[in-house]
Amino acid sequence: MARILLLSAVIIWGWTFVATKILLAEIGPIEIIALRLAIGLPFLALVVLVRRVPLRFAPADARPLLLGGAILTLHFLIQIGGLKTTTATNTGWIVSVSPLALAVLSFVFLRERIGWRGVGGIAIATAGIVLLVSRGRLTDLRWLQRTGDWLELASAHTWAFYTVATRDLARRRDPLAVAFAILLIAAALTAVIVAATGDTAGVRSLSPRGLAALLYLAIPGLALGQWFWQEGVRTLGAAGAGFYLYLEPIATLTLAVPLLGEPFSLFVVFGGGLVLTGVYIGQSKPSP
Repeated sequence: MARILLLSAVIIWGWTFVATKILLAEIGPIEIIALRLAIGLPFLALVVLVRRVPLRFAPADARPLLLGGAILTLHFLIQIGGLKTTTATNTGWIVSVSPLALAVLSFVFLRERIGWRGVGGIAIATAGIVLLVSRGRLTDLRWLQRTGDWLELASAHTWAFYTVATRDLARRRDPLAVAFAILLIAAALTAVIVAATGDTAGVRSLSPRGLAALLYLAIPGLALGQWFWQEGVRTLGAAGAGFYLYLEPIATLTLAVPLLGEPFSLFVVFGGGLVLTGVYIGQSKPSP
């Protein structure tokens, strides 16, 4: 059952990039984030209540919670902003390098060793990203101007920053409680931004397709995905669950190609394969 839950979680998350791409045709990034949190958080609260997750935090927890909420809000803005000018498929592949970005940040800020496997994995994954962004046309330097892909790469690093900022807190408290509290803070920050700058005209005229995408992002994409993942991790452990994250970009690909008409080429397959290979090598431990 745990494996089914983990597989369901990564498929759900992989498909959120497609849903976001659909929704971006009708409303802006900040409105997407605000609506997703406003609709999804009550469902996540229900999960927290059903599972009787303790929502108890100490005064010392305030700093990582607030920092996590701010970083997560920035992460959402960068990632959704990038999706405006790149494909859901590329997004799925590129953001999968987050574990390698985390290794680099841990080396820089926490002085944790990377090792030769980590260096090799980063090099291979970087080659895959360059192939994806350039679409195989390495000599045509216009690929360097593809802002969306670089924003997605930046979002992989903001997620790594978020992980570093909240890692100790997630070890002391229930991870689902931490996620819920941080998402509440992100919702408050997003509401302030919407009140100051948001244009809600598009929200009132969402098409049925856009509304379906929004509900998918909010309910399965936020509440159910978190629930399924935490239940799977509880049974198999973080190491056993980590393998399933390799399937997330593949899930994105299976929906983005038929639903959005995104290209499926040899460069997508080869570049994506290099990214996953690099992540696998970078995360694997040498045999004793």
